[in-house]
Amino acid sequence: MNDEIIKVLSTGIFKRVINSEVIQITEINAAISLLIKADIPFDLSFIPGDQRIAKTAFLTININPATTIRITIQFEAGTIAPL
Repeated sequence: MNDEIIKVLSTGIFKRVINSEVIQITEINAAISLLIKADIPFDLSFIPGDQRIAKTAFLTININPATTIRITIQFEAGTIAPL
């Protein structure tokens, strides 16, 4: 794995995003800023939620053509939306 990717994923903000059940929008913005600054390709999908499912985002980090890391991010308590 690229050293820059390891460095970014080891930051406090990514540890919080990966380990926390509910994330604030400012935290996901900080994580995205780190990915952009490091020129690491990623995709972000957002499901706004409703009475049945929680607001959920899916962050997919592209390591190489065969390897991706997908992180499910919940913005509120409740059932996670399927992707």
